Amino acid sequence: MASPLRKRFPRELKNNLGKYLGIFLLMSVTIALTSGFLLAAHSIGVIIDDMPEKYSIEDARFTTTFEATDEQLDAAADAANDAGTGGTDIVRNWSFDADFNHAQGDDGRDRTLRVYQHRTQVDLAAYAEGRVPEAADEVAIDRVFATNNGITIGEEVELFGQRFIVCGIMTTSDNQALFQNNSDFTVNTLTFGVAEVSESGFAALEATGHQPAYTYSVRFADRDLTVAQRTDAEKDMIRALSTAGATVDDLTDSSANQGIGYAADDVSGDSTMWSVLLYMIIVIMAFVFVVLTSGTIEEESAIIGTLLASGYRRRELVTHYLALPAAVGIAAAVVGNVAGYTLMSEPMRNLYYGSYSLPPYYATWSWGVFAQTTVLPVATLVGITLLGLLRKMGHTPLEFLRHETSKGGVKRGFALPERLSFIARFRMRVFLRNLGNFATLFVGIGFASMLLLFSLAILPTMTHYAENLHNNVVAEHMYTLKAPLEVEGTQEDRDAWAAVSELQGVKGDKLSAMEDTGDALQDAGDALQAAADALQNAAAVLTASPSTEAMRAATNAQDAFTRAQDDFATAQDSFYEKVDDIADELGKSRDDVLDMVDKAANVDADSDTVHPMNTVDNGAAKIAQAEKYAVYSLEYDRGEGSGTETITVYGVPEDSRYWDDLVVGDGHVVFGNGLIDKFRFADGQTVNLYDKYEDETREVTYEGDGCAWGTKSDMAVYMSLDDFNRFFGNDAGYFNGYASDQALDLDARYLTSDLTPESMDAIGEQFVGMMDDMIGMLVGLSVFIFLVFMYLLTKSVIDRSARAISYMKVFGYRDSEISRLYVRSITLTVAVSLVVCQPLIIGGLTLLFRAMLLAYNGNIEIYVPMAAIAEVIAIGFATYLAVALLHIHRIKRVPLALALKVQE
Repeated sequence: MASPLRKRFPRELKNNLGKYLGIFLLMSVTIALTSGFLLAAHSIGVIIDDMPEKYSIEDARFTTTFEATDEQLDAAADAANDAGTGGTDIVRNWSFDADFNHAQGDDGRDRTLRVYQHRTQVDLAAYAEGRVPEAADEVAIDRVFATNNGITIGEEVELFGQRFIVCGIMTTSDNQALFQNNSDFTVNTLTFGVAEVSESGFAALEATGHQPAYTYSVRFADRDLTVAQRTDAEKDMIRALSTAGATVDDLTDSSANQGIGYAADDVSGDSTMWSVLLYMIIVIMAFVFVVLTSGTIEEESAIIGTLLASGYRRRELVTHYLALPAAVGIAAAVVGNVAGYTLMSEPMRNLYYGSYSLPPYYATWSWGVFAQTTVLPVATLVGITLLGLLRKMGHTPLEFLRHETSKGGVKRGFALPERLSFIARFRMRVFLRNLGNFATLFVGIGFASMLLLFSLAILPTMTHYAENLHNNVVAEHMYTLKAPLEVEGTQEDRDAWAAVSELQGVKGDKLSAMEDTGDALQDAGDALQAAADALQNAAAVLTASPSTEAMRAATNAQDAFTRAQDDFATAQDSFYEKVDDIADELGKSRDDVLDMVDKAANVDADSDTVHPMNTVDNGAAKIAQAEKYAVYSLEYDRGEGSGTETITVYGVPEDSRYWDDLVVGDGHVVFGNGLIDKFRFADGQTVNLYDKYEDETREVTYEGDGCAWGTKSDMAVYMSLDDFNRFFGNDAGYFNGYASDQALDLDARYLTSDLTPESMDAIGEQFVGMMDDMIGMLVGLSVFIFLVFMYLLTKSVIDRSARAISYMKVFGYRDSEISRLYVRSITLTVAVSLVVCQPLIIGGLTLLFRAMLLAYNGNIEIYVPMAAIAEVIAIGFATYLAVALLHIHRIKRVPLALALKVQE
């Protein structure tokens, strides 16, 4: 038999519509936004995780100066197989960085498209619109680049001045994030893009005279290889290529390819941020539920006492008072999920699809996201309400009837100073009698302000982080090299290395053929000299002692000399033939090539201790101010399942002009202040750093005070250059970078990156561009929650004072006068709370950011400008003023009859 108490539900819902509507809106909006984002992020994560196999993403790629021969590629594949890869496919993946012109997008900026021949074996494309290029004048263009430049199917574009028609809009699996160079710090979606053409279209671009990048993609059969195992195999491949005569300019493992891994890292990091935001909101909601549950019991105290006295069991009353909040929570969850999965999914998805080149989106259900965004908030509402009811239901019916279920308030005999006016004393009395409520309001305003400040502080914090990164760049140019490259030397040295460099660039086996014929010519020359010496000796013997034997010996010697002359002439012709082949390729004369060979002979290019020489003279002044350094990346386990931190280890000169005040040498290791701030290393702590490329762990020790340097975003470890080389087992003279305030002209084949302070500024611009829409959503959500939160908490103060308000109406006070007495007390409390809680909020946010950003690379310290604090106070007070208008209306609705009702 159904309980008759159910008939109270409609009236209770009507009388407390504001409260339940607030709960409904608070939960439904929160669930809609967070479920929409986290489901979209989860779906994108699934799409990215499926891409390596679905689209045959490469395991590595290398680029050669000239086209590699089949023999060279076979040697590389054999070397990789010997390393235990289970089989190796090396696929031609050539490309052109073509000048791009489009009439609609001509804003004066130079645009570049990296054009591939349509790929069918590795790094496959996913088409969003149109089709694969088939004709010689058709091209398919990356979706993000096309969107940002207003390009649609059927339009005409130019590549290297050649006319092409856009036939498809697609994304390529190895360019999920558009980095023109893998060393770039930010994506470039406006002036750089990727495209595909047909085989004949690629041939047409080759016919323009431009040289493609001779890139080859590698895919191993064993899909379970670790990064260390892959890199070992890749190093063996490069050694085999070099041994076979190929010149390798670049090698990139997929784990270090930003085009492949950057988007996944960003989505994962943002998911963490939204999860933290969700937990903050759940804490706020839990606080609201505690307050509302307590208010409900106090408001219904007499009714509960009557029902208990009438024979109702406590279990029935708990079920009754739990039913409506649970129903509202479940309804909010349903509406929130429907809105999140329909209305919010697309805008949340577009936050990433506007920046990253990902395959067509499809939603993937996640029970984890559902539990996090829906089950947890509803369980919080039901659980807290249930606990509050059970705690309150321990009172006797008489205590309920006498409203003695709480011990709040102050003693009735508390005397206030007589010199105060009646109005002042009344307001103080209102404040004191509602002290518990106002304390709750203070804490609640603190929670809501923290959420709002969290949203407003993200962008300044990221911008401040970018400024710190700017300051971490100690010179105007930080050049990182693939191998040591000397800039100081004589012109003779530079000419010799220029000759070596040019000869190493000769295609195919021509250079080795010339070397072989040169060796044969040398042998023939030695044989000719030996025959000449033998002939001279035979002639001397014949002159000194003429005889038949001497004559026969002289004749044989003459025949041998003639044969040696013929062999030498043949060897010389063969050698000159090979020299002429090289001369024709290089567009030089035979004498020029022989001169190059002569110069190159002065260089031991195969020596591990002899470093290549930069072929351009940078001048004594530039060279004098440049400093060599060494750099390498290791990983540190953050713990708590938060992944690994990338730690940059620098070897710098002692008494460096660029690393000012950095004391290194004699084994002294210095930690960046960012590392100390993020991981709180203790004095004397041994820090284990993992080398994923060598699969070994290296140890450094933090020695405490005096061993920290740089900004709080500096995540590096510093040691002297000599200590660095001993630490990593390098040759004594090893280095792979230059710090210079003046631009150096370095051989592009050795240059990895040129880091400048200005390049770090682009990080701030990227954060603004990529997070602007997201920040707008967060601020909107925060303001909305602040509004609902403020309404619910201040409403509880008005509700608890309803009887006193009714008394005042009986005594003749007008609504406006009552509003001034009650609402102004609340107003003062709100104003003071908004200001006083800010330091506490900043401290809480610091801890929150530390936990939230632990899984991010780098140390991002919370930065809250005064303008953001002022915004929080202004928004909070403006929100309260809107709520106060509702309360003034509510005061007008308090009936006179309430004062006449018997309280006990």
